[in-house]
Amino acid sequence: MGLSTAAEVNDYMKTRSYVEGYAFSAKDVEVFGKIGLPDQKQHPHAYRWYVHTAALSGSKCLALVAGGAGSTGPGAEASARATFGAANGSLPA
Repeated sequence: MGLSTAAEVNDYMKTRSYVEGYAFSAKDVEVFGKIGLPDQKQHPHAYRWYVHTAALSGSKCLALVAGGAGSTGPGAEASARATFGAANGSLPA
């Protein structure tokens, strides 16, 4: 199973919640580290899985969106604020 792009993860996660089996595992963390934050409209299943995995692993995916490896373009920070509700204009640390 090759899960190294958002498109591959999106296709795989159409009918799944986790990479292997029915619970969060090291495989989820492994795949999470390979892809950046997927575009919510283009890859909704990968996006759902990514945000869920970030929450379970304690990752700060908003920090990634603000310019790190998970940044998806110029509108990524504003999109993250809209999605995650950072109303005061500052991203949580």
